[in-house]
Amino acid sequence: MRNVWKLKYGSHSIQVENTWMSDKLYVDGVLQDEQVGFHLSSRLLGKLQNDDGEFEDIKVSLAPGCPNTRARIFIGEQLMYSTDLQWDM
Repeated sequence: MRNVWKLKYGSHSIQVENTWMSDKLYVDGVLQDEQVGFHLSSRLLGKLQNDDGEFEDIKVSLAPGCPNTRARIFIGEQLMYSTDLQWDM
């Protein structure tokens, strides 16, 4: 099984990939963090430079769910994407 989430943030593209054996975080096509091996949950960390030239933290939480993996993507302290919100709509 493979899940991919894509998010635009300003001029940046964020992509999270989840498979049975790895989780990866890409910012503008560059790999910033990777968890290798089978995990019941995963946390990925990265950074991006905003339009003001300041660096912001990216935090991704992944957890198995039924029927799909659940993902939450934060930039700074703000929740930018959640599969929970997508499924409730």
